[in-house]
Amino acid sequence: MRTTVCFVSFATLLLALPATAISADSQENPGKRVIQSVPPGIPVNPPLPALKLNDAQREQIRKVLVTKHTDIEFHLKSTASAKDFTPAVGATLPKGVEAQALPTEVTAQIPELRSYQYVTMKDQVLIVNGMSRKIVDLFSVVPPRG
Repeated sequence: MRTTVCFVSFATLLLALPATAISADSQENPGKRVIQSVPPGIPVNPPLPALKLNDAQREQIRKVLVTKHTDIEFHLKSTASAKDFTPAVGATLPKGVEAQALPTEVTAQIPELRSYQYVTMKDQVLIVNGMSRKIVDLFSVVPPRG
């Protein structure tokens, strides 16, 4: 009998404490109630910020990548299906074409490119969102005349 009375008293105390704390807080700061909520989950593939490269940045990228000799070769079995692909901003890379991380020489000069990858094909540099495989920028491997 004594155990039951102790348990009931303890349970009543546990239920009364939060209510007392809430009412005390409400009396001290009327209208300022703290409501706890569960934070939203972290997205698995957060969208990358919009990339806005200027011509000087493109030239920096071009100068580094031209020395890397990473052009896609369409005579290879894995990339043959990409031969008819026409690169365009917003297009998804075809199967068999794998983007590469940009060299540190580029990302050190243009830090916003750290989350992006690149492909060189058909005399163009394609800047790619590695998660979605979508082209976000492209420019010629050959520098413009001027």
